[in-house]
Amino acid sequence: MASTARSVSTAARAMPAHEPGTSRPSETGPARPRLDVVERRRAAERSVRRRVNMLRGLGVLFVVGALAVTAAAHAFVASDQQRVDGLESQISQALAAQQDLQLSRAELESPVRVLSIAERQLGMVSPASLTYLAPANPGPSVSQVQAAESRAALSRVEAASRSATAGPSRSRAGGATGAGTETQTSLAGPGSSGATTATG
Repeated sequence: MASTARSVSTAARAMPAHEPGTSRPSETGPARPRLDVVERRRAAERSVRRRVNMLRGLGVLFVVGALAVTAAAHAFVASDQQRVDGLESQISQALAAQQDLQLSRAELESPVRVLSIAERQLGMVSPASLTYLAPANPGPSVSQVQAAESRAALSRVEAASRSATAGPSRSRAGGATGAGTETQTSLAGPGSSGATTATG
C-alpha cells in the first residue's frame, strides 16, 4: 500500500508543471476563460472609472469656481456699498457744514450787529432826521427816441402818399365849379395868425 502511494507521488512529480495561460485538456473538466479577456474587461472598467473620476473632478472644480466667483462678487458689492456709505456720510457732513455757514452768515449780516459795529468801532452816529431825494428824470432812452423818430417818419410818408392821391381829385373838382368860388385856407400854428385867400 505504501509502495503504491509512493509510486503515484513520483509519477505526479514526473509530470510537467502546468504553465499559466494554457488550458488543461478537456478530460480534466470544462475550459476556463482566457486571462486576456479578463484583462480587457479590467482595462475597460479602469478607463470607465478614470472617466467618472475625471468628470467628478471637473464637477468639483466647476462648483469651487462658481463659489469663488460668487464670493468675489459679494466682496466687490460689499466694497462698493462701503464706498457709497462713505460718500453719503461725507455729503451729510457737507450739508451740515453748509447750514452752519448759512447761520453764521445770517448772524454776521444782521442789522443789529452792523449798527453796533458802526457805532462802536467806526464812530458813526445815527441821524436825527432823514431826507429822501426825489429821483431825477433821465429822459427817454436811445431806443425810445429811435422808435419815436421811426414812427414820425412813417407818418410823414403816409401823409405824403395821401396828399399825392388826393391832389388830382381836388383839382378836378375845382375846375368843375367854375369862377366866382371862394376858397378859404387857414394856416394855424404857434404864434401865427390865420390868413384867408380868395380866388375869383
